[in-house]
Amino acid sequence: MLSNKMKYLRERNNLYQKDIAAKVGVARTTYAMYEQGKREPDFETLKKIANYFDVSIDYLLDNEPPTESNSLVANIEDDLTPEQKEEVYKYIEAIKIRDRNTR
Repeated sequence: MLSNKMKYLRERNNLYQKDIAAKVGVARTTYAMYEQGKREPDFETLKKIANYFDVSIDYLLDNEPPTESNSLVANIEDDLTPEQKEEVYKYIEAIKIRDRNTR
């Protein structure tokens, strides 16, 4: 569901609703309604949200089939404490930075 994906991405990136709302050009209350499932963003706003989080619109709308990596992440997320999750995310970011620097 779009609202769940938006909230997940925001929380995973340690952001506030006001931060994303400002980046995509909507009021914080409007963005909050997106996350609550009370409103849906128009296509232009949806594109901005997808670009901001570097994901596809299909991912946000759940149109992409589940992948092995998505199910792995879901399983890991269910079994880890918030501190452990943060450590995993930091490790993943370090790997991405390392790989960018070796290209």
